[in-house]
Amino acid sequence: MTNAIAGAAVRLSYLKIRDVTTKDEEANGASTYVAVFPAAEILKIGTDGNLRSYIPAHVGKKRNLVHKAIAKTIRENPDRFSQLNSGFLIGASSIAVDDNKKTVTLKHASVNNGAQSQGEIKLYMDQCEESGETPVDFAIRCELSIEPDASARTSIAVARNTATRIEAISIAGKHGYFEELSASFRKAHPSLELARSETDVEDKYVDTRLLLQILWAMMPEELAPEHRRTMEARMRAYKNAAYCLQDFMEDFDRRATDRGSAARYAYFIDMAGCAWREYERWKRHGQWNDKRLLERLRQAVRSDEGIIREISDGIVFPILSALSRFAKQDRTGHWTIVYPRVFHDDDMLIAARRQLTQCGGRPMLMGRSGAAYEALMILTEMAERYSAHATAS
Repeated sequence: MTNAIAGAAVRLSYLKIRDVTTKDEEANGASTYVAVFPAAEILKIGTDGNLRSYIPAHVGKKRNLVHKAIAKTIRENPDRFSQLNSGFLIGASSIAVDDNKKTVTLKHASVNNGAQSQGEIKLYMDQCEESGETPVDFAIRCELSIEPDASARTSIAVARNTATRIEAISIAGKHGYFEELSASFRKAHPSLELARSETDVEDKYVDTRLLLQILWAMMPEELAPEHRRTMEARMRAYKNAAYCLQDFMEDFDRRATDRGSAARYAYFIDMAGCAWREYERWKRHGQWNDKRLLERLRQAVRSDEGIIREISDGIVFPILSALSRFAKQDRTGHWTIVYPRVFHDDDMLIAARRQLTQCGGRPMLMGRSGAAYEALMILTEMAERYSAHATAS
C-alpha cells in the first residue's frame, strides 16, 4: 500500500466516474464524485486522513472479525464485493479528470473511510504474489470528496467515521445471549472460544455468527419456526448471518414463555460443539482431494504442497443442511448427529461435486441454489429411510 507523501499527486485509472456535486458544495468550492476502480488502484492511496490505526500487516490480534469477513468476501465472492461492502471514502484537496485516458489525478489523497477493506485487499494481493496465484480482477466503488480546506477534510472524515454502528454481536454478547452457548461449545472445543465482541480477534476465537448460521442450517424441520421451513429459508442461513443472529436472540428472549423457542434454544445449546465439529470435518475432509476442485474458481484453498486445506462455505452449507435429517435426540433428550450405517461420506462428496458442476463450478451460486439443497437432502432422506427399513426388517 502506498503511503503517499503529503501533497503528492496520485493518478488512478477508473472504470466509471460521475460528478454528483451539489450546488451547496459548489458554493463552498468543494465537489463530490462517485467512481468505480479496479481493486488494485486503492492501494496507491495512503491513509493520512484516516482516524483508525489499522495496520493490515499485523495479523492475528489486529485482524478482527470484520477484517476476516472482508477477506472472505474477497476470496469467495469478489464479484459481489461492491454490493457487500459499503465502499470507500477518499478525501482530496483537488481532482483532475482525464476522460480520454480514463484517469483521475488527486492531490492530498487519503482513504478516510474503508482503510480496513484497503488493508484486506493488500493482504490478498500480497498472498497471491507469494503463492504465484493470479489475483481475481474485481471492482470497487469509491466516493471522492474533494475539499480544498484541510480542516474541513478532517471534519468530514470525523463525521463519516463516527456514524459507524455498533456491531450487533457486541450488543448480544454484552447482554449475555451467548453465555450458555459458549459454555457448551467449550466442552467440545476447550482450546477455542466464541467471540462475544468484534474486538475478540485472536486465533482462538470462533465467529459466533458463523456458528449460528451452521446451527440454523442443520436444524431439523420439526424444530424450525414456520418462516424457516422452506428451502429458501435454509439458504438464508448461508446468505445472511445477521438474520441468523436476530432469530437466535428472539428465541433466547422468548425461551421462558414460548415452547417452540425453548425447544430451539435447547437445540442450540446441545448442538453448539457438535455442529462446529461437523462444519470443520466437511470443510477439511481429506477425500475432497479426489474431487478435482479448482482454486482459481475459489472452490478450495490449497497448501503449498497442493493439498486442499479447506473448501468454500458455498459447498459446505448445502451439505450441512442435508445433515439436518441426522440431527436426533438421544435417550437423555439431548441433540446430536447420528449417521445411519448405510451413509458413506464419499457419496455426499460426489453428490456435492455434481451440484457444484450444475452451478457452473461457482460455490457462491451453489450456496444459493435451491436445487443443490434439495438434491443433497434427498441423499440423506434416502439413507435415513433405508436405515429405518433395514432396522425394522
